[in-house]
Amino acid sequence: MPIKSGKLTPQEIQVASIMAATGSQAHARAETRMSQSSVSRIIARPAVQAEIARIQVEKLFTEALPAAVDCLVSIIRSDKAPAGARVQAAKVVMDRTLGADDVARTKEASEMSGEELARAIAALEREASERARVVNPEPVNPPDIFE
Repeated sequence: MPIKSGKLTPQEIQVASIMAATGSQAHARAETRMSQSSVSRIIARPAVQAEIARIQVEKLFTEALPAAVDCLVSIIRSDKAPAGARVQAAKVVMDRTLGADDVARTKEASEMSGEELARAIAALEREASERARVVNPEPVNPPDIFE
């Protein structure tokens, strides 16, 4: 039963930790020695699902992201890595760093503030006006077919 203050119980925290690590209800049942219905009921709670997601996101940033960066750097620096793999790793690094200079390209419109939206719109309008060049600068006189 959940605590009325909204905090998770020790059992809920334990189930959330196991589910975040393994994704297995069977493993959570075995580790906690709880019934299938109890584990299922705990996992169904939105607060527990949010805790599982929080743990997984934390793990992505503290473990997976540094490992991914180390992997990319080691592939780029390795003379033994195939050329295609080195080029692909370099492209990923460049896309994620140099390609992320514009707010409009790194954030969804729904995530932007009013000021950021205004700057993004102005930048897009500038780009559109730069691209909208006159293709044929000389006036075209239609031939007079009645002469």
